[in-house]
Amino acid sequence: MQLYQLDLSNIKAIGHDGNAPLGKLQVLISKPDGTLEIKDVPAPPQALEGIKLIAQLAAGQQITVEPTPALTDAELLENITMIPTDTLRCSGSSNIEAIGYESSLRVLQIEFKNGSRYRYFDVPFFNFASLIKADSVGQFLNREIKPNYTYEKIS
Repeated sequence: MQLYQLDLSNIKAIGHDGNAPLGKLQVLISKPDGTLEIKDVPAPPQALEGIKLIAQLAAGQQITVEPTPALTDAELLENITMIPTDTLRCSGSSNIEAIGYESSLRVLQIEFKNGSRYRYFDVPFFNFASLIKADSVGQFLNREIKPNYTYEKIS
């Protein structure tokens, strides 16, 4: 696990819009000139719950987190958080609606605008990260993912 040093002193409040599986965290930030700005960050609702626990720890409070049973592979695959392509650097795709990744299984899931979904197997996280940063997710998918990884159509 890699640890990161954080300076969160400019963050004044955080909320979540409640949309699942992927909604938005809204972060209220104090800018250097004293004005406040709200920024949106794509995130599942559980992200806010984790942030609340971190805030409690920072305030010196004890926290108790009940262990939850591990999900089966099938449950993990059914609950992949999909990121709409219009929220990515490329600002959308003509054919791809959303992209998701299940890191423990190394499965990349692609949802097309026509409703079909494909899963690509044994895809390294680096390739998923490169895909979501690509100028064209469609070109990256066709060049780097489709020819190199096995896949199945799931719908």
